[in-house]
Amino acid sequence: MSVYAYLRVSTDEQVNGTSLNTQRREVEGNALTHNVAIDRFIEDAGVSGHLGFMDRLAANGVTLERGDTVIVSKLDGFSRNSMDTLNVVHAFKRDGIRLIINGHGDVTDEKNIYGQLMLEIMAAFATHERRVIKDRQRTGQSAKKASGGHIGGKPPFGYGVEGSGKDARLVPIDDQQEALKTIKALSGRYSLRIIAWEVGRRHNVKVSHTAIKKVIDRGCR
Repeated sequence: MSVYAYLRVSTDEQVNGTSLNTQRREVEGNALTHNVAIDRFIEDAGVSGHLGFMDRLAANGVTLERGDTVIVSKLDGFSRNSMDTLNVVHAFKRDGIRLIINGHGDVTDEKNIYGQLMLEIMAAFATHERRVIKDRQRTGQSAKKASGGHIGGKPPFGYGVEGSGKDARLVPIDDQQEALKTIKALSGRYSLRIIAWEVGRRHNVKVSHTAIKKVIDRGCR
């Protein structure tokens, strides 16, 4: 069973004079309070708190085992991501690892009511973070789609994909573009299967009636 003290300052915090030595004194005080002796200090200087905590431990060659203890001097030094914090705490509880955060105590101890309150608050923030992430994804996808970008999946009838990843863009396919004009002209006048047959006859383009419906639903564009 090992006791690890984790210290971290970001590049900005280093510029502003935040000291690893100050954090070291804090974790040493927490170790005394909880009657444990620190076996190893892990120092991450100039490392972002948005990186996953377990990834940061792994980068320092640390693999935690049941019975181990991790002490950190402050919550934002541990993680600036609410979801990561909750995931790590739940994993520690499951695996029998203690996590002591300065000011919050042992947050893996069910009897620590203040630590549990902190986790409940973090859970609320994590839910909000997920909403913000999804909203940003929707906004980004809408903006990319509006500018002619391709957000993934099979391209709509009438278009192909040029490029890949974030550079993927929709490009018109000439014969399918002509077929779109025919679909628009026949929409509402004939059944989907007849329109599909007529597109094949006029433009030698094979298209299913379900694809015709998708074209019509999106306004024959």
